[in-house]
Order: sequence, then structure tokens, then C-alpha cells
Amino acid sequence: MTRSASGWTLVRMNRGPDRSADRKAHHYRITVRGDLTQRFVEPLEGVFVESTGDECVLRCEVADQAKLQAILEWLYARGVELVSVVPDDRPDGVHG
Repeated sequence: MTRSASGWTLVRMNRGPDRSADRKAHHYRITVRGDLTQRFVEPLEGVFVESTGDECVLRCEVADQAKLQAILEWLYARGVELVSVVPDDRPDGVHG
């Protein structure tokens, strides 16, 4: 993450050869309290918001635990209350 005038932004760090193609990406459902918009999470790239009333579900695909941790830290820094974080490795397009 880097700090910009508008806040924190996730950036990809170059740490040698890109081995991400060899790793299977994992999908997560991050449930948060409150109502978030897609625009609010836009800096996170690849995070999609589903409103469920008093809570929102953020769906994301991450290549590794460091990316998941960065997303969680970004939310925490903005005062977003986490309810749960669960793996969601269902086939693409299957939501429910």
C-alpha cells in the first residue's frame, strides 16, 4: 500500500519472477456491517459489493494471503466493521 493525497492505495510490488500464474487464486466472502458502495471499494480492484440490508458482502479473488491481509487492513483503516471472512471457492458465476 502507498499513501496518496486521497488515502491509501494498493500497489503491486515486484518481488522477482511472477509466480502468480502457478498459484490458484482463492475467492473470499468478506461480510461487513453497514452499507458500502462499489465506488468506496474501487481502490481495491477486483472486490465486488453485494448489499444484504444491514450488512454488505464483499466478494474478491486473491492470489495469496498477503493480498487478503491488505484488503482487510484497508477496510480496518477506514473504520469498516468486519463480521466474517470465509472462503468462497465455488465455480465462477455461482453465487447464493
